[in-house]
Amino acid sequence: MIADYGPERSGRPICRGPLIELPSDSFRCRDAWREWPALLGVLALAVLATVVAAATTVYERLLSRLARQNNPAAQSRN
Repeated sequence: MIADYGPERSGRPICRGPLIELPSDSFRCRDAWREWPALLGVLALAVLATVVAAATTVYERLLSRLARQNNPAAQSRN
């Protein structure tokens, strides 16, 4: 979102990142992965997966601790 991209002119890419400058109308700068909806969609999917993984980990650890508290026989084996 910040990095310049596209073909180079005078050693620098001709297309600026979407956060730096509005996208150019040049056909060379059109890239589906550089558009805001696509970038935000990828970010939303990554955040959703991370939150689900973190919640599952916390839930598993909570259940594990509760099981150890409620089962004294399991504690004596460890």
